[in-house]
Amino acid sequence: MKLDWKRNLIQPYFLSKLWGAPQYTISSQYDDETISLRELTHNNRRLIISHSTKRARKDEHDRNEAVEKLRKKLCKNKNPSQLISNYGYKKFLKVQGESSVSLDEGKLSEAAKWDGLHGVITNSETLESKEILAQYRGLWQVEESFRITKHDLKVRPIFHWTPERIRAHIAICFMTFTCVRNLEYRTELQYKKISPEAIRKALVGVQTSILRHLNGNRYAIPSDVSQDARKLYQIMGKKHSTTPYRVK
Repeated sequence: MKLDWKRNLIQPYFLSKLWGAPQYTISSQYDDETISLRELTHNNRRLIISHSTKRARKDEHDRNEAVEKLRKKLCKNKNPSQLISNYGYKKFLKVQGESSVSLDEGKLSEAAKWDGLHGVITNSETLESKEILAQYRGLWQVEESFRITKHDLKVRPIFHWTPERIRAHIAICFMTFTCVRNLEYRTELQYKKISPEAIRKALVGVQTSILRHLNGNRYAIPSDVSQDARKLYQIMGKKHSTTPYRVK
């Protein structure tokens, strides 16, 4: 299944269909969010358009914040060219002559029509609209996984040259990633949701200092641990004590 999202494909032609009667064919309620779906055809492919009330509220909030910042800049900035060159501002501006710049209420009204809208194009002929939308909304997990392996587990850069060592490095990183995901899942079930980064930081903080006495004996002094680290040990069935002990 191929999924891609192109906002410029939802032209006024499609919007007129969306806002016609009936507006949407499928609606679902999730807590404080209502998701409505409508399916159209574009270039012999399915175009699944969804409207989310939660996304609409966020889009409106983000636009109002941007407009408020723009109003302040219009009052302070004496050089309109700096505003015109900024694409984030330019789409809401009306330029008159070479020196007059003001907010374009028409553009603001047009932008409001997009609040909550999202489009997905697919070549799948069998999946239902809800399944396609669920697949697309789950892509964040793939992106998050790449971020975890790259930043938290340091899969890259790879400082190896032989194929065997490169494969071993990637295999170790993959097994570590599997363990992290498993621990994340078990922690959410038994304690609370903790991100892989927070899990790593909590466990890195579990340290033990080794002190050598003048008589040659060695003593281990465990550091104090956070509540999260203590809970992680408990979930995995491991005991952790902060009481110093002699190393034999």
